[in-house]
Amino acid sequence: MSNIVEKISFTPEKPAVHIIRKTDSINYIAIGLLMDQILPEHKTGVPTILTVLKGGIEFVIGDQEILLYQFDTFQIPVNQVHEVRGLEEQNVFTLTMEKK
Repeated sequence: MSNIVEKISFTPEKPAVHIIRKTDSINYIAIGLLMDQILPEHKTGVPTILTVLKGGIEFVIGDQEILLYQFDTFQIPVNQVHEVRGLEEQNVFTLTMEKK
């Protein structure tokens, strides 16, 4: 048994990344952000579900800002540039990425 939130090592230098599981069909990772810390612009080429486990995040895609809080889920649009910012002191979310 493992606690995802306890596995995150927050640092002010960069977002924390914890790989939970990688297989031929799925990547399941956790990301930790401190308040106002940014996961810079990027995009995903595979269907991905984001789930907030702790705190809150601002998901920015194009001119749209989406606020997500604990236990909210969001289907990230494929091949669209986006970034994520932490809203609370500590923020943790998971990404479930389907591999093709």
